[in-house]
Amino acid sequence: MVMVDEVIAVRGLETETSFLVKPDCLFARAGKLSEAGMLENLAQTSFIFLNYFFIRPGEVLWDKAKDNLGVISTIMDLEISLLPEVGTRLCTYTQTELVFTSDFLKICNIQGRVIIDGETALLATMKMLLQTQEA
Repeated sequence: MVMVDEVIAVRGLETETSFLVKPDCLFARAGKLSEAGMLENLAQTSFIFLNYFFIRPGEVLWDKAKDNLGVISTIMDLEISLLPEVGTRLCTYTQTELVFTSDFLKICNIQGRVIIDGETALLATMKMLLQTQEA
């Protein structure tokens, strides 16, 4: 399931993506994207940053030969003020703080928000883990 349509920018430790909520989206129910769907969109935006930030020069961003795994380990704060309707475009922003890094594991604090038509729909602070390993 892909919950990011376009990577708008990766600037330093900030990432911006967009996603159009389609009727066949796994997380769409009764014409709206669920809370879990918005959180998954935020997590995938974070994962894009983590992949982008930690690739080696000349590497492709997405490589099926790699066994990269990104997971949310902790959600410290979560505030959801509205659920987007099908047909709505999400603009998702993350700010990342690297907490720990080794050859195969990165731990980051992520602050993120999802904006819909200029209004904040979701605010979250979470810890993400990225396991990077050659297959």
